[in-house]
Amino acid sequence: MRPLRGARTALVVLACLGALAACGDDVNTSTDPVEVELGEAFEWNSFAVDDGWELNGVKRSAGSDEVTTPEVKGTITNLSDEERAAIFEMVFSADGEPLATVNCAAAKMTTDQSQQFLCPGLSATMPEDYDAVVVQEFTR
Repeated sequence: MRPLRGARTALVVLACLGALAACGDDVNTSTDPVEVELGEAFEWNSFAVDDGWELNGVKRSAGSDEVTTPEVKGTITNLSDEERAAIFEMVFSADGEPLATVNCAAAKMTTDQSQQFLCPGLSATMPEDYDAVVVQEFTR
């Protein structure tokens, strides 16, 4: 009976290890675009953005005119095992049409380090009636 008991123990241990491996660390490592909700926490490319990030309008002079441009800011954490900087963009759109794109950046961070990120929309106009915000890789 001892060999059967040992075999059962081995199966239980293997099942537990398999369950743990299947769970992973649940960190979103993908660079695929992800739709997010204004101000709500999200993960993208092994970065976590804290709840409470905000979109504000900044009044700027454009010759004799004044325009309002978007600016996004918040706190971001590096969830990766390597030191790296955060570089991405947020696209505000309505009915699938982009209205404003802001480029976001934060300096290099070590694993689990957090800092402020800023997304100045210097060449964009503040979006009024957008229905989606998508986080994606920065493109030129």
